[in-house]
Amino acid sequence: MVRQSFGTRWDLDPARRDAVATLIEAVETADRMIAEIEAVKAGLLAAAQGIAVEVMAELDAPSTYQLPVRAIAADIAAATNVADGTIRARMDDAVRLIEKFPATYAALCEGRLSRAHASVIAAEGARLEDEETRSRYERVVLKQAMETTAGRLRPIAQAVAERLEPTTFAERHATAREARRTWVDDLGDGMSAFHAVVETVVAHAAQDRLTQMAMSVRDSARREGRAVFGAMIDELDPTDPLPTDERTMAQVRADVFADLVLTGHPTVLSANADGDTAAAIRARVQITIPAETLAGLGDEPAFLAGHGPVDPDTARRLAGAAHTWTRLFVDPGTGCLRTVDAYTPTADQKRFLAARDEHCRFPGCRQPVHRCDLDHTIAHSEGGQTAVCNLAALCRTHHVLKHNSPWGVEHGPDGTMTWISPTGRRITDTPAPTVRFVAALEAADLDPPPSDPDDPAPF
Repeated sequence: MVRQSFGTRWDLDPARRDAVATLIEAVETADRMIAEIEAVKAGLLAAAQGIAVEVMAELDAPSTYQLPVRAIAADIAAATNVADGTIRARMDDAVRLIEKFPATYAALCEGRLSRAHASVIAAEGARLEDEETRSRYERVVLKQAMETTAGRLRPIAQAVAERLEPTTFAERHATAREARRTWVDDLGDGMSAFHAVVETVVAHAAQDRLTQMAMSVRDSARREGRAVFGAMIDELDPTDPLPTDERTMAQVRADVFADLVLTGHPTVLSANADGDTAAAIRARVQITIPAETLAGLGDEPAFLAGHGPVDPDTARRLAGAAHTWTRLFVDPGTGCLRTVDAYTPTADQKRFLAARDEHCRFPGCRQPVHRCDLDHTIAHSEGGQTAVCNLAALCRTHHVLKHNSPWGVEHGPDGTMTWISPTGRRITDTPAPTVRFVAALEAADLDPPPSDPDDPAPF
């Protein structure tokens, strides 16, 4: 097989290093300015809604249609070339942020976090009706927001809100499940978007299965193309169209979806693959289930890796249908995964890392772990051990970046990874289960017992 070469490892000379560092500082300044402007905009939208509410109060004839709100929102929409429904939603979001999450709004005004971070905090904490509980939630999640991306913040915020929510997840899920539905939005030009509100596990499992089927189509096309194009097929960019199939991965996935819904059979896959491989393809879903929930002795929600809580009944049904289980032991003080109770070293390490990492460990990346490489932090050729304290999940993009650029990384015994950027900045990435565990404890005002920092993970 012909492999693409990335050349020798390179580094920045002092002049370019200083130039890049200056540019990074400028980007950070620009982001702070944008956040401050977003805060001003939120204040203006909230003030507009406040005027509309005053008018409704003066009319003394409240209406579910809220005509003053709709009229003012439509006026703003016409002036800014935005749909009036979008403006109404933004007005509601602005009022919620300012009135219910004042510390978050203050941080946005000061440019200390982005509008996306603020939206996550407000959206996930909106269900907490008690002001004191909401304040405790905000204090914990706001601290986390300063250290991670908005995408990674959401499951943390969900875990904290779940810990503080007076109503059980099972009760809320039963109510929310009643709202499951599908609908179609026409996009124009003969295209439409098909939407489905279904249970979280179902949605992500469906997307994962479609991805696997689409990958099978692409693999089949590569096998067929090799006969015509020879070894050059191995040097194709995986994002490029294939010689025997002009569709992109996203297009193939959409075609497989349409075939399954309309015919019940993946006819796209059957038409392109060598034989019927559909029966061998199954979605992969990683769910952590508390022991008491699994045994039916409790109703603590399970957790779908990288996404959020799963209701207990669904978790138990999935566990009952699973071919294999992996039992995990968690440090009660830190939430760090310590070991699994399987024996074979290689298989154990893979299961352990899948549970610990959940996604690519490069800061901000959320590529699921089953689509990542298990990378030696210290290269095996340089004496690095094949042990969980020297292994981490990296997606192919960040795996290549680590080995072929000035980026560096240090791996702590508890799974924490400290990345060193080409300009010398240090960014810490803590395993997702540990972050959720500590945040939930802080939300509940519980002090975790001390743990031994010198006690490394097993293997």
